[in-house]
Amino acid sequence: METAIYCRVSTDEQAQEGFSIRAQEQKLKDFANVKDWSIYNFYIDEGISGKNLTERPAVSRMIEDIKAGHVKNVLVFKLDRLTRSVADLVYLIDLFNQSTCAFNSLMESLDTSTASGRMFIKIIGIFAEFERENIAERVRTGKERKTREGFANNSSDKSYGYDRPNGERIQTINEAEAQNVRTIFDMYVNQGMSLNAIARSFNLQKIPSKKGFLWSSGSIRSVLTNCNLVGNVRYLMNDPARNFEVAGKHEAIISEELYNAAQILIEKNGMVAPTKRPVEHNYFVNFLYCSGCGVKYIPHNTTKMTKRGKATTYSFGCRNKFLKGGCNTKVIVASKIEKALIDYFERYDEVFISDAEEAARLERERQNNDLQIQNYREQLRHYDSREKEVMTNYIGGGIDFESYRFMKKQLDSDRDFIRAQLEKLAGNEQDNRPSTIRREKIAASFRDSWQGLTNTEKRLFLTNYVKKIVVSNEPIEGSKYSAIKIVDVEFYSY
Repeated sequence: METAIYCRVSTDEQAQEGFSIRAQEQKLKDFANVKDWSIYNFYIDEGISGKNLTERPAVSRMIEDIKAGHVKNVLVFKLDRLTRSVADLVYLIDLFNQSTCAFNSLMESLDTSTASGRMFIKIIGIFAEFERENIAERVRTGKERKTREGFANNSSDKSYGYDRPNGERIQTINEAEAQNVRTIFDMYVNQGMSLNAIARSFNLQKIPSKKGFLWSSGSIRSVLTNCNLVGNVRYLMNDPARNFEVAGKHEAIISEELYNAAQILIEKNGMVAPTKRPVEHNYFVNFLYCSGCGVKYIPHNTTKMTKRGKATTYSFGCRNKFLKGGCNTKVIVASKIEKALIDYFERYDEVFISDAEEAARLERERQNNDLQIQNYREQLRHYDSREKEVMTNYIGGGIDFESYRFMKKQLDSDRDFIRAQLEKLAGNEQDNRPSTIRREKIAASFRDSWQGLTNTEKRLFLTNYVKKIVVSNEPIEGSKYSAIKIVDVEFYSY
């Protein structure tokens, strides 16, 4: 077994305790000879403190040889010759494990080929894991405290619209970028432009992103969802159990009202990603659903040559009809859908359930949501207890390290799944918040203004208030036509 012999002594230790490098070296050579180990090299740090690894050239060379696979065993006189730092010990034990390198200490009778040596390594491994988690916890605590004090944690990536000079903790507004931010929000909220359209507009104007790249729908979305722009800072946005948002110490660029309007639109548009990008006349794209199979309707436009030139008929059909042949509904001309929608709102009092019934439905959904959240949190506590049992079993020698690592990996995977479900349920809670706009007002607004709106304005109206429109499209026996009826309109709450 190719063995690295490592010796170290500081000047003070040699003077006070008689730790001679030559004496260490000879004893370790004799021990390696008894064990019939081949010595790969000697690594000697003389007159150097063991407080860290970075200032010891010999230990640095040994680490490189271990990584290269030249060394398969490390032999030291005492453990403190290798390091006096818990953090460095954690690093070295991890390195030994990853490189399949054994470790032996002469004075402590530490030999990973023996049961007692392996037990000691397990104990060190547990302390190593504890130290890693301790470090991670201190970092998390520091970031959380920093956020609660109103400072952004984006140390390397500044928010678009802001600068942060070196040494400063508070972001300052970059006025040129801030004007672009206001333009992005105006395009998205007031002009009804898509993320792609905004990105294309900025790229055509050669306006660079924060890092000088081209804009994309993703980078535009990042701007629209950045709470820094309204003067807030947030922590752990992907962890529903621990995330929070507080007022920051920096200035806002846009109003909270405009920001909230953008979040509502993003939430709606994200749920119904278009099969085709809506054009001016296709303002019903993403809103229509089949009452028979529940599947979304998709555009089915046809263009013919007439005496006046090209004429396009805008129609919609159930996706199942085109992709699977599993729906017998016919293609519907958009004008008939619009007529059915107008009729639906004219019959508002007959077809809508009361606000009290709607509130009761939302409350039932909220209670069911809370129950599922509680169940998932119970499962998380169970997995935490199970991990402690597995670790105890590992320390006691009931399972080997590979089994311990496999079980811990499985537990981590299960916990990640549950956390994803909790995040989804947290989103459901947001969906079920009480409506502050009465549906009667939406219906009245539709009746009063719909037919006077442009196609773009109709699209904006639907985007602002409507989640889905359920269409009944039943064939009429003996006729090439079908009976078109709107059976339900589902609104967004905000």
